[in-house]
Amino acid sequence: MCWLSHGKPGLGGIDTNTIWRIRSGVRDYAEAVYEFVRGIPKRYPWLKTIYAIWCWLSLLLFIVGLFLYRDSRTMLVQYLWSFYVMMQFWLLCRSKTFTWKQTAMFMLLGIFLVIPITTLTLMTAHGLIGGRTSDTWSTAVLTPIAEEVWKLLPLGFYLLFSRRASSMSLADYALAGAAGGVGFQLMEELSRRWLNSGILGRMFGYSTTMLGGETIHWDFWTLFPGRFEESFLPTLMTVSHPVHTAMVALGLGMAVRGRRRLTNAIYVLPALLLAWSIMDHAAYNGQNSLPDWIMKINEWTGSGYQTKSIFLLMLVLALVLDYIALFRVRRKLPMMEGERFIDPLSELWYMWEAFLLKRERFASVMAWTRERREMGFSLLYGNAEAVSIQEDLRGRMRIHYRMAAGLTALLVGAGLLAGCIAYWQAAVHPADSACFSCMFDSLQNWWDRLSFGEKGAIVLGAFALSLLFVGFWPALGIALTAASIPGSGHEIAQDIRDPKRLLTPENAISALLAIALSRIPFGRLADRLAKKGGRRLKDWLEKLFKRRTKPDPDMPRKPDAEGPSKKPDAEEEAPPKDADDYVHWSRAKYRGVELHDSRNGALGEFDGIDVENGIFYEAKSAEGLNRIHPKTGKPQQTPQEFTDKQLYQKTRTRINNLLEKAVGTRTTPDGTSEIPTLDEIKGIRNFQFQLDGDSPELRAAAENSLNRLRQEFPDYTFTIRFGVK
Repeated sequence: MCWLSHGKPGLGGIDTNTIWRIRSGVRDYAEAVYEFVRGIPKRYPWLKTIYAIWCWLSLLLFIVGLFLYRDSRTMLVQYLWSFYVMMQFWLLCRSKTFTWKQTAMFMLLGIFLVIPITTLTLMTAHGLIGGRTSDTWSTAVLTPIAEEVWKLLPLGFYLLFSRRASSMSLADYALAGAAGGVGFQLMEELSRRWLNSGILGRMFGYSTTMLGGETIHWDFWTLFPGRFEESFLPTLMTVSHPVHTAMVALGLGMAVRGRRRLTNAIYVLPALLLAWSIMDHAAYNGQNSLPDWIMKINEWTGSGYQTKSIFLLMLVLALVLDYIALFRVRRKLPMMEGERFIDPLSELWYMWEAFLLKRERFASVMAWTRERREMGFSLLYGNAEAVSIQEDLRGRMRIHYRMAAGLTALLVGAGLLAGCIAYWQAAVHPADSACFSCMFDSLQNWWDRLSFGEKGAIVLGAFALSLLFVGFWPALGIALTAASIPGSGHEIAQDIRDPKRLLTPENAISALLAIALSRIPFGRLADRLAKKGGRRLKDWLEKLFKRRTKPDPDMPRKPDAEGPSKKPDAEEEAPPKDADDYVHWSRAKYRGVELHDSRNGALGEFDGIDVENGIFYEAKSAEGLNRIHPKTGKPQQTPQEFTDKQLYQKTRTRINNLLEKAVGTRTTPDGTSEIPTLDEIKGIRNFQFQLDGDSPELRAAAENSLNRLRQEFPDYTFTIRFGVK
């Protein structure tokens, strides 16, 4: 966990090193099992076919069951209510960094983990003590304590085993707690609906009682529906399970965030919130049986009516604190065009702008803003494990850029194709030149005639079918794109009539091809072929669209034993960045940074350092690798010997010196005048090697050496580029 410090005694005298080893061992084993399971479909492709058939059969059986079985309809109703509650939390937690998939996992843990453990706890207690489940001590004491405590289990497991637990936002804590509570409440309420199948329940609702009226309220216009309140002269109530768990989880997040300034005494806050939740729950369950002093305390805390209000105030405070924190690192985060601040209103504005004007970009914009927040909290609070996954996060953000460009290119590509066909029709059949454009005009006319309900049914149908094959947000993007094509029929028709309106599309075509290749079955094979013929394709596109590119500037070379280095020209342009933000080591902000010990002795140098992005750049030359020894007639060293020495041994020594022996940094004769301090670079966990050689043997040897580094330093990330001059 992010607050564990190695070597200090923990609970029960167990030092945190032992806890850390247990945690890492369990997580590594779980990850190995997960990777093994993920690799099964690759080894047995026919399993995907069986899975697809199973999904379709399940869907058909479910639809048939809705018509034939009342319990199936009951299940669907309760699921939709629980989904509605989850969406309310999802929309309110504006500073969240969790994806919908991660949130759904918390919900599933509330079903498959919390409920069995709670049931086992109650069964064990009654087995040891005796009594019935209807006894006051069971319903009003044991049950509230067990349920409110065990509902925090999903969040506890995430904090213990996740690599990015230290970089959670406060809204993430609330969302995780709410999702676990939603899952627990889903099964609890579904069981009640199934069991309460009597005449009274069928006539007036499953939660209607003879004397208390409606006790459980599921109202569409209610924030967090599902509250427990008697309708006739109510005196107390208890909010739904998600609100209680979200409030306690948010209090825990505030304690974790504020413990450095307020000491560990701040953990009293989540403890008090947990006690309050248990008190609300217990007072409602045992309102006619508990002692008066307990009911008096419950009355002082609002008899359950103030719980939701307090949680909403805490959530507002959490959002303010989250966005204030993001404001501190805004210069290190990507911004939208014209965006000055990172705040929920501007993010919502860009999302609605995408939804109303460029619906095909909506899902990508929403995912990009969420991952920008994730990057910000990782920079602010992330420990070594959270820093190690920053590069993967940047890669996902770049993917969303490409997805947005690719989805936008669907309309441009359709217009381009339509323009080509229109030109062909004009040449072959001049009298029918407008027929193709008329089809798109008619398509939008048909779309405009549809009612709001009909359009919604089409979009939801496309979403439901897409959800069978892709995730939630990709399915939403597909559905919105499907709606945007007929909704933009007039624009496409205009492009057909006047193809000059189209912009130069080669970049859009490239992005569209990249997305298409990643989705089709043989996309990876096509991607390998495209890489081999990529230069020819690029030259062909440049000639086709009459565009010229500037020649690549000469790159400076790291000094070596063969001769002096070539200095870069002061007026030379910076090398262009490619799709994954490649930066040549000579363009790093800090270059030639040397470590020294307490006796001022040299401990090695870093060729380039990017402190903001957390990257060490190391340039290696393999020019003398294939030189033949005059006496033996063999190469002076094999590729494996070269990489073991240059990559493994030197980097291993460099990391150990950085963490143990170094006391400061200084610049080398060829280095930059300004260099970072030792404290600024100690937290960097990403090494990027840039090697001027490239061969299959060299690549295999380098991978072997890097794997040895990854085993010895699991918290570090090691990547390499070949053919860098």
